[in-house]
This record gives sequence, C-alpha cells and structure tokens, in this order.
Amino acid sequence: MIRYYSYPADAEASLSAHFKVGEFVTYSDYGGNYPEQVPIDSDLIDILEKIFARFGCDCAVISSGYRTPACDIAVGGSGGGYHTLGMAADVQFIKDGQPLHSRLIACCAQDIGVKGIGYRCGGAEYWTHLDSRTSGTWFGDETDYSCGYSDFYAYTGTTKAEVYGDATDSAWQPSGSGNVQVTVDCNLCNGSTGRAVYVLQALLLSHGYGAGGVDGIFGSGTEAAVRDFQYQNALEVDGVAGKQTFGKLCGGEFY
Repeated sequence: MIRYYSYPADAEASLSAHFKVGEFVTYSDYGGNYPEQVPIDSDLIDILEKIFARFGCDCAVISSGYRTPACDIAVGGSGGGYHTLGMAADVQFIKDGQPLHSRLIACCAQDIGVKGIGYRCGGAEYWTHLDSRTSGTWFGDETDYSCGYSDFYAYTGTTKAEVYGDATDSAWQPSGSGNVQVTVDCNLCNGSTGRAVYVLQALLLSHGYGAGGVDGIFGSGTEAAVRDFQYQNALEVDGVAGKQTFGKLCGGEFY
C-alpha cells in the first residue's frame, strides 16, 4: 500500500524497525530542493526489512528512493517508472562494517519473490535496485542494462550457502526493534580508518551528507560531512565522531 508523507515534517517518522521516511528523499537526487509530498510503498519496506533481517545487517543506505518525474529526468531517468511511484529504492546493505555484494542481495530478493531487481545498480558492485512491482518481472544487470535473466544464482555464480548459511526461518522476520547497538570505543577523526569509519560514512550518506565516498578512510570529505551534520543537529561542531554524533545519526544505543 502506498502512503503519502509530508516532507520535511515526517522525515524522522519510522516506516519500520530500520527505515525512516527521510531516507527515501536523498540529497543525491534533489540537492536540497526536496519535494513536499513523498509516496512510499509499504511492500517495498517489507522487502527491505526481510533482506536486512536475512543477513543480520548493521544498517542499510539508500542512495535513491522516491523521485519526482522532474528529478527522475534530471538524474538520467525517463520521468516515469517505479521510483516516481514510491515503489523503488537503490540500496546498499552493510554487515560487520562491510557492504554486502549485490549478487547476494539479488539472489535473496529473487527468493522472496521480488519482481524488480537491478543487479549492480548504476554499475556499482555493492548497490542493488529493488522495486515492489506486482506484475511482470525485470531482472537486470545495470553495468550494461541487460535484462531478461531468470536466475541470479546461475547468472552470478552464487551458491545457496553463501546467501543462507545455517539460517533458520526465523531469520527472515524483522527484529521488531529500531535500536542499533554499536560499540564506539574511540572518537573517529581525520586520519581514522577501518570498519567503524565505513559505518560512519554510510550513516552520513543515509542522512544526505556526502562524505566523499564510503571507503573506510576518514579524510577531509568525511570531516566536512561530520561538521555539517553536527551543526544541523545542534551538536558540538568539532569534526570528531564519537558517542553523541553516532547516537544522533542512528537513534540507537552506543557504548
């Protein structure tokens, strides 16, 4: 079911355990000139939550969600399609501080019955297009926009064991808790590297603050994004990401 939300009034409204309205209105699409009304399909959220739970993700980053027709054209689309209906998201799932390859997400999505899947969204190995279309099937590879595939396992050489491991059926269900627990035992600053920086950059991107890449390296771009986020959220503006900054980014519990 598609519901309409007001933006920015509903930006922090929860759609599910791990997704909020504001994540589907991205800076990369609009450059700050956001629409006032945002449609989002609850079936799309269900898809994202099932994949999130299947892999036990830390977080998910949406690079493109709802697009107005004008926005869709501006970013190279046709001005129509499932993004303009609030039924599509280009997404990266992150587990243990590392992005999950698109082949895993595509295979998982195929198994839960998703009909619109864009493997390697935009040609990027760790991004996947997912949409909640109910008729027809589009399985594509966005490195060359070829389509018509019937089985992503065969196409990508992925095994069931890579996707499922020893998972049980209960792993398919959303956890029911919106809190994310992450251990933050130091302040991340310019020069920091590693998984914690990767998660920081992904969270910044999900809030619309480009960090100059999601690469696990805290450079000048990440510092500028942290400072912008801190300023906009009434935090001390020091360019250092510690407990307060992480807590505000995710709304979870940080230790």
